[in-house]
Order: sequence, then C-alpha cells, then structure tokens
Amino acid sequence: MKRFIFIVLITNLSLLTGCEVTFEPNVRVQVIGNLVSDNGEPISEAKIGVYTRRTGGFITAPGSTGSDEFLLGRNYSVQDGSFEVNSLYDRDSDFSIIISNDNNHANYIYSTSTVNYDPEDLTFDLQTVTLPRLAIINYNFMRTSGEGNTFEFGFNFKDNTCYEYFIAGVLDASLSRCYEDRFLNRTLNDNSPDVDWSFTALYDTEVEFTYSINGQDPITENFTINQDNYELTLNY
Repeated sequence: MKRFIFIVLITNLSLLTGCEVTFEPNVRVQVIGNLVSDNGEPISEAKIGVYTRRTGGFITAPGSTGSDEFLLGRNYSVQDGSFEVNSLYDRDSDFSIIISNDNNHANYIYSTSTVNYDPEDLTFDLQTVTLPRLAIINYNFMRTSGEGNTFEFGFNFKDNTCYEYFIAGVLDASLSRCYEDRFLNRTLNDNSPDVDWSFTALYDTEVEFTYSINGQDPITENFTINQDNYELTLNY
C-alpha cells in the first residue's frame, strides 16, 4: 500500500532558529524518481524526505543525528521502486532531498540552492537513483593477556553516503562527495580493555584493518565484505 506523509510547518520557524525561513505562497514542488539497488532490483519502502536548512551535518539522513524540524514533505518508494513526494517550497541555499533505507542500502542526498532557482515545471526529477547494498561489520576484541596490555586498531572503508550538489539542475562534481574513504580507530587499554561494536560499509568492497599490540609495528589485513553480516573476532 502506498504511504504518504505531508508535513506542513505552520509555526514560525524563525522563532525556533533566529533565522527567517520563507515559503513560496501557494507553491508546491514535486519530487519524482526511481530507486534500484546495485544489482538492478527495485527498492521499496525507502524514505524520501524534502528538507530546508538541515541540521547535524551535510550527510545527515532522516532519523539520524539531524532533526525533522525543517522537513517539508515525505513519502516512501513503492514496490517497483518509484516514488513521488509533494512538498512545500522554500527559498534557501540549503534545499535537500534525502533518501535512506535503514541499514540495507546507502544513503543519497540531492542538495541545491533554491534562492534563485526553480526546477522545470516545479519538479525535481531524480530519474533513477542507484543505492548500493550495505553490509554490517560486527567486531569483538577482547583482552585475554592481562592488565597493562594495549591494542590499537583502525578500519579504513567506504562511507555509506553519496552527497551530490546541483547548481541550477546541473551536477557540480567538485562540491559532491560519494562513498568516500572513512577511517575509524580506537585504542583499548586498562580503562577500556574490550570492545563489541559494529559499523556499515558498502557491500562487496574491501576493508583495511590495521592493528598494533603494545605499540609494536602495526599489522595490516585486508578483507572483502561479501556477507550481509561480517563477524570479526580477535583476542589479544
């Protein structure tokens, strides 16, 4: 069943932020497109949100560290992967369309300035957006060697967000960032000798794992994420 949520922000947002948010009177925009996975299969139940003046960073996706305070409209993709969102229209330098599908697929952000720009027919046509599959890497490192021993480790992997910036409907590659390298690191010691955690990375990509025990020369191992849930366990 097709779900549709349309949110109208009637409150004066300037009272909340100290900045003026000006909606175009009696104007609505339409966002349309189609979602497929990297294997060509349609993606249903993905969340498509239209935002102005987002908070929490440029890769903030709905439901994460940001806020829906400036959500203008939202809908979900249907069984064949198509989606349609009818939204309020705001004149702002940070007008964004954010697509997310929990931890199953990558996030996508379409960002532009609408200060001096109107899309043709007031329609943002994203055409076909490909969202690569994601895998969850679960890692568990436990100290069995006793107090005083340390373990430094780091993961280098592909980030799960594609951010594309458009100027008057044309992609600006210099301002866009898609699936860039990301580094996660930590040191385990007497204060925190064990860790049981996880992160997401693009499916079928390589992860570089580097570790060092008690400050010795680091050891690097590479592995390919070819499972939905990849388990990594190590005792030191």
